[in-house]
Amino acid sequence: MATLPPRKFSNFAPTDIAKEHLTPLQILLQLGFPEHRATKALAATGHRSLQLASDWLLAHVTDPTLDEKEPREYVLYLCPTGQLHEQLQKFWFKSRELEWNGAHNFMPHITLVPPFKVTDELSKQAADILETLTAKDDCPDAIELETYVSPNFMGLFVKDEQAKWLKSLAAQYVGKLLDVGITAEPNTKSLHLTLAYQFSDSLFEPLSTMVEKLTTTGVVGWELRLYSKDPRSCDLHVHKVMHAHVPRNHDELELRPGDYIYVPEEACASTIDGWVEGVSWLTGLTGYFPLNHTKRTAESDAWTLHSTVQILDNKVECRDNIIPKARKPPVILFDDSIDAPDGVAEDSEPLEGEVAAATGSREILICRHGERVDFTFGTWIPYCFEADGCYVRRDLNMPIKIPPRNIKDFQDDCPLTALGELQASLIGEAMKESNVRIDVAFASPSLRCIQTLSQILKGFESDLSIKVEPGLMEWVAWYQNGLPTWMTSEELSKAGFNVDSSYKPIVKADELPLRESAAQYYARSYALIKSIIENTKGNILIVAHAISLAACTRQLIGGQVPQIPEVTRLVQQVPYLACLMVKEGPNGWVLLPPPFPPITHSSNKRFDWKILT
Repeated sequence: MATLPPRKFSNFAPTDIAKEHLTPLQILLQLGFPEHRATKALAATGHRSLQLASDWLLAHVTDPTLDEKEPREYVLYLCPTGQLHEQLQKFWFKSRELEWNGAHNFMPHITLVPPFKVTDELSKQAADILETLTAKDDCPDAIELETYVSPNFMGLFVKDEQAKWLKSLAAQYVGKLLDVGITAEPNTKSLHLTLAYQFSDSLFEPLSTMVEKLTTTGVVGWELRLYSKDPRSCDLHVHKVMHAHVPRNHDELELRPGDYIYVPEEACASTIDGWVEGVSWLTGLTGYFPLNHTKRTAESDAWTLHSTVQILDNKVECRDNIIPKARKPPVILFDDSIDAPDGVAEDSEPLEGEVAAATGSREILICRHGERVDFTFGTWIPYCFEADGCYVRRDLNMPIKIPPRNIKDFQDDCPLTALGELQASLIGEAMKESNVRIDVAFASPSLRCIQTLSQILKGFESDLSIKVEPGLMEWVAWYQNGLPTWMTSEELSKAGFNVDSSYKPIVKADELPLRESAAQYYARSYALIKSIIENTKGNILIVAHAISLAACTRQLIGGQVPQIPEVTRLVQQVPYLACLMVKEGPNGWVLLPPPFPPITHSSNKRFDWKILT
């Protein structure tokens, strides 16, 4: 056997650690970020992903408090889900139209542990401890609520028996926090969900009438949620940016739609010219801004969600006396080819011949988009745009050209790579060769999805127009900076995309929720796919996101909404251009493999020619 020649050049030193074994903090340190800044970024983004933490650091590079070590303020809430949550959301909206009152500062909740301080170094431990809570033998079947109405307060109070059990969970959590050096106190007062307080006397009658119409029975689930907030936001109002503003003077604050601004209450009341001073949630910068470009919103909208634990879902199942585990998104590395940590594929996908051919005439083919620029190149915008705003293609896998738009809008709505477009056209060619029939085509409003569908139709040699449906947007929980600014139909048409400008979306962009649980996202997707089926004829092609494959089909074929561990377990098994098909049969819809082979591709590291010199 020939012996291996000695390697003169090596990219791997004996002391190197494989990237997949590094913690997010270690990776940020390797990238050159100071430890205290990296730790702060991970805490501020809920340890949700490495990409979010690095983006936070870049956005806050000029934040004057970036190097301060003031701990964040945390709180443990119990929040309703299901039909009660939907009722409360409608109640909030209608009551806010009457007048803003104190209840509108937060989402509907029951406080289990009031605000407590946690250093950034212990942030992840505070969230992880939720997974270790154990249920008591007196675990209730449901949480019963009693309505209380008075001239200055309206709410729903938890009955004593269930309140005692909830307080024991809170005390257990507080005790485990103390074991790691975090001091907190459980709520010892009456547990309740506030509906209205600090309202005008004239609103008592209409508010009480609205409260009486609420029903606390039906499909009601409950989640433990651990939130934190920027210490600078204490005792300040939160305003959401509705319109952009470019500073004209050095003391003005740049406004970006989707950002939140912390504003002192007295500033709004005392302004004489409509300009107030505030702090940007997105950048941490302070400056003056036009108040009419923003809209007051709940303080909790600008909080960071660290963990969610489902404890009751209509009927408690305290199996093995362990509380169901929390939603813990896996760490996303820069080169991970996933949309979001909750992307999921069907774990029991049938093989060819395992499912009998359905007799129905309709088919739905759902695809994930192709390779995206930001996950391939990381922070690509400063690298590819000159000072004058001109785009420069610095790698052959970068787009040959990109549509004209505000450069900042690419941050949360990136294009495909050149290979991503090629991959999509290959899928279209395979569809044509397999005699797939498509009668209508839908895409998520994300640019990468529209580009993917455009290339699929090009390979398919089809002139179908693209119906851009905002309801196909992925789980909004992964967009901490607010929803992206998408291109309009007019902008897409000018950029050369064949979009259906007459299409009226089922879910308009401004109707998308700002916050939603995984269960709510699945419900949104299921309602959408049913509406698409009802309002179209023939076969349907949908291009959306990794999580869309399961969210749009699981309940359609009679399955149940998966638990959070199942959602996260299969996230990385949904590669770019993954496809699946559902077909209508005599007994409903069934899941089938697509009628063409999959497309497999590997990563290709950047070649450094200097190693040969």
